[in-house]
Amino acid sequence: MNTLELPLKGLTCQNCVNRVTQALQNVPGVQTAQVSLQPQQAKVEFENGPVDRQTLVQAVEAVGFQVPDIKEAPQTFSLGAPRPLKIKSEHTAKEPKEKPEAKQRQVLDIEGMHCASCVGNVESALMGVKGVNWARVNLATEEARVEFDPQQVQIEQLLSAVAKSGYQATPHEVHASDAETRRQQERTDWRNRFFVGLALLVPIMILMWGGFLPASLQGWLICLLATPGVVYVGWPYFQGAIGRLKHGAANMDTLVALGVGVAYSAGLWELLSGSHTSHAPGMYMMDGMMILSFISLGKYLEARAKGKASEAIRRLLDLAPPVAVRLNDDDQPQEIPLQELALGDRILVRPGEKVPLDAEVIQGRSAVNQSWLTGESMPVEKAEGDEIFAGTINGDGALTARVTHLSQQTMLAQVVELVQRAQESKGNAQRLADRVVAWFVPIVLLVALVTLLAWGSSGNWSQGMLCAVAVLVVACPCALGLATPTAIMVGSGVGAHNGILLKDAQALETAGTLTTVVLDKTGTVTAGRPQVLSIHPAANVTEAHLLSITAGAEQSSQHPLARAVLEAAQAREISPIKVDDLQVIPGQGIRCQSPSGLILVGNERLLAAAEISTSEVDNSLEEARKRGQTPLLVACEGKLLGWLAVADPIGEHSKQAIVELHELGLKVQMLTGDHQDTADAVAQEVGLDRVLAEVLPTDKEAEIRRLRETGQRVAMVGDGINDAPALAAADLGLAIGTGSDVALEAAHVVLIGSDLRGVPRAIRLSRAILRTIHQNLLWAFFYNVILIPAAAGLFIPYFGIWLPPTAASAAMALSSVSVVTNSLRLRNVKL
Repeated sequence: MNTLELPLKGLTCQNCVNRVTQALQNVPGVQTAQVSLQPQQAKVEFENGPVDRQTLVQAVEAVGFQVPDIKEAPQTFSLGAPRPLKIKSEHTAKEPKEKPEAKQRQVLDIEGMHCASCVGNVESALMGVKGVNWARVNLATEEARVEFDPQQVQIEQLLSAVAKSGYQATPHEVHASDAETRRQQERTDWRNRFFVGLALLVPIMILMWGGFLPASLQGWLICLLATPGVVYVGWPYFQGAIGRLKHGAANMDTLVALGVGVAYSAGLWELLSGSHTSHAPGMYMMDGMMILSFISLGKYLEARAKGKASEAIRRLLDLAPPVAVRLNDDDQPQEIPLQELALGDRILVRPGEKVPLDAEVIQGRSAVNQSWLTGESMPVEKAEGDEIFAGTINGDGALTARVTHLSQQTMLAQVVELVQRAQESKGNAQRLADRVVAWFVPIVLLVALVTLLAWGSSGNWSQGMLCAVAVLVVACPCALGLATPTAIMVGSGVGAHNGILLKDAQALETAGTLTTVVLDKTGTVTAGRPQVLSIHPAANVTEAHLLSITAGAEQSSQHPLARAVLEAAQAREISPIKVDDLQVIPGQGIRCQSPSGLILVGNERLLAAAEISTSEVDNSLEEARKRGQTPLLVACEGKLLGWLAVADPIGEHSKQAIVELHELGLKVQMLTGDHQDTADAVAQEVGLDRVLAEVLPTDKEAEIRRLRETGQRVAMVGDGINDAPALAAADLGLAIGTGSDVALEAAHVVLIGSDLRGVPRAIRLSRAILRTIHQNLLWAFFYNVILIPAAAGLFIPYFGIWLPPTAASAAMALSSVSVVTNSLRLRNVKL
């Protein structure tokens, strides 16, 4: 199967993905096409030779999208890497390398968004700027993330585009305290509007129900109180509605402004014409003030709840101190802002202080509390050569360290980036809600008009007016817009504080529907710290000589077994021999040249290929594997020199993790390149359902694809470079955070630390988030489906039930608050 990857441009939703997928699959010769929204790229497979790339490009462009002329895939994110990795696409080697397209990302704070239709308006405005690759707008955080070509787009153009769509955008506040100030201002504003509205509403209600004044005087006094209330309390809605009208759009502001405006206008007309025989004078104006008061209270409560939902990012940003203590050339301490530090600078971390940046300890010893990063409740001992991370808390000892990562490259910064990426992403459920919201406001306006005309045609224009107002104010696209982002915000924050980083909404949706979990062995089920248990030299070969040759061959290898051999040689003070021409044979071992001749270190397959017999030790090797040990055979110049027994202990929490996965109703399997006997011994000890051993990295990927083809939803858990293909091929890839950068990049979920219990925790969290999203959406849809007909008076002839405008406004305010409050319950989920 031949494969080609195409970078894409212009994808904004799942519908775009479906259109491009279909276009590519319709190209003759294409077997399958997989299109990803983030990153924007397509992976095309074909059987009978590659399809011309230009043909694929034309197919994409024919449906309205672009294929940038990039010969190198976009920079990708790697947790723990000092620089983002660049992973080249498969066609890179076949085509001349050109300068990659310039890209820049900007976060904008958006003011004036009140509902999900606002999100669509802002996204459309940003995507309309030439040079913008994609834009994501989040109602819950009131932020927009934009990727654009800085050679074509200036930030001022983005701000102008948002302003023209009727909203206000400003570059995102870098410091959490600034963002919190803005949110506090919003809460204060809505609180003040509510109290002003309430202060005016109380005397209006006394006048309305007191009956102690002449009708005409009562009506004009109510008008005198209601007019400033409608103007001040309702100003944000009127302003927003006018802004939408200028651009031929409508949103929740339009509905509220129309509802209140119609009620106030009807009341004013009654006063001027004296036609209020069916009810007390000023009733419509009182309804208008009650609507605004209830909605203002709802917006205040919603703003408070959203502030709690966004605590995760704020708490993470607050972990790092704003200043650091740098040591100058004379070892004199100087307190400076983090931005002034450079790589290699020496910093002093005093007892009880937070570590400012990622650094390597060069002097001192102390216990460091790094619970925010790994979830470990006990402090970890740090000494010379150990790495310390920004935001962790130093214990009783002073540490001198050398800066290894600047503020935007620390582990903390990358965790924040992953959490923000998850919070800005949209899953399938939210895309469905977005499509509904696109038609929501026009349909509500139509329903209100039909309601007015239907009641009016029966001669009851007064009831029709009230029902139309009730329809306008009860309809709530806010709840639909907040259903998914608030749940993701809270859930991703909970995950971050438990060492679980979800890269996007699609990942958590997938994690909630898994049926099978596949585990790598070394470093995943096992601790990843193998040890040489015994050395078995052949006749006339000493242990020291055997270990010296083995260590020489392994000293350039990154395999965990190599590390065990080198540590054993160092402990015995044995020097490795010098070798060159090292060659790694995947799934077998290594071979290299030495002054003594060709050296082979690996398993039986490696030696069998060189026609070296291992029959004299086969029984010993089998016994070692049954004990869960891995034999490492060594040969030189065609002769077997002996073997080493290496064992990797089972991870401390692996058994418990697998028990928890079974309790979640999941099948648990293991894929490993190790010998079948060794794998079986490990599987039996931890209680796995199935084991596939002696597999190459490509075989792992093939097995994952086979499982998916049988209808299973598969998660792959691994930590090494050889796991990256399988992680990418799985429905959900989970990378152990202590693993390689490539594995972390290929995965959809990153587990910080080596505790395998993070896998069931991640799945439980994902299921909880998914359950909350479904609850929110069901509530939002049910609310609108039931209450809009009730407000229109549809149930009056049958049940005598009606929802007046005041009750409608209270219900509308409650809907958004209930959705956010339900999402906040995720903070108490037990992982």
